[in-house]
Amino acid sequence: MESSELRKIWKTLAEEKLIDRKLAKESILEIITQKGNGVIHKILKKHKFDFKGYLAAAVLILLFAFFVTYRDRQFPDSKTTAEISNQNIIFGLLEAFMIYAMMSLKRNMDFIKKTYNTGTLKESLLNVKSYFKSITKSGFWIGSLSLMTILTFILVTTLVKLEGIKNMNFSFSGSYIYESYFSIFLLILIFSVPFIVRKDARKYASVLRDLDQTIDELNEEV
Repeated sequence: MESSELRKIWKTLAEEKLIDRKLAKESILEIITQKGNGVIHKILKKHKFDFKGYLAAAVLILLFAFFVTYRDRQFPDSKTTAEISNQNIIFGLLEAFMIYAMMSLKRNMDFIKKTYNTGTLKESLLNVKSYFKSITKSGFWIGSLSLMTILTFILVTTLVKLEGIKNMNFSFSGSYIYESYFSIFLLILIFSVPFIVRKDARKYASVLRDLDQTIDELNEEV
């Protein structure tokens, strides 16, 4: 049964004087408190899941970087010094982005744990909501610009290997076929980044709606 339906039942009982009004209000507030705890738990659970995902990606990037470095040492003449340098920069940028994402999630979780239940339920929920509104806006721009910068660097590196756009080859024979198609893929991905970041943020939409509803229910009880 939804908390809103339970609240209606308690209020009806109080209005019909079948139950003490004070007891009814205390019961309603207890229902809302439990719901508030549930919303906060959902936010923390999603953050922990995302944190594990970024951690796994960071480990995979690091392992892949070690593998590529080992392979380059086995075949020292396969790449130029500039190519190896650009390759290391790309791995470094990707790893830095994953570490930044993990640090942001850890900071969010610490804030929620520290803020929630430090004051009244309403104050705690309002603080969490205000914090999420601010980090959603800044996180969108930082995330989008960071990813676009990394992808642009990879695109430029690929074009340098191509020795210019004029050498692009979209046939199924000849040289630079992989680099040509990869460049187009990167270009599409760069323009898609803002939409991808925005869509990723939407997974919190249902939880934040629950947060708003819980705050509205508390306002009704004032």
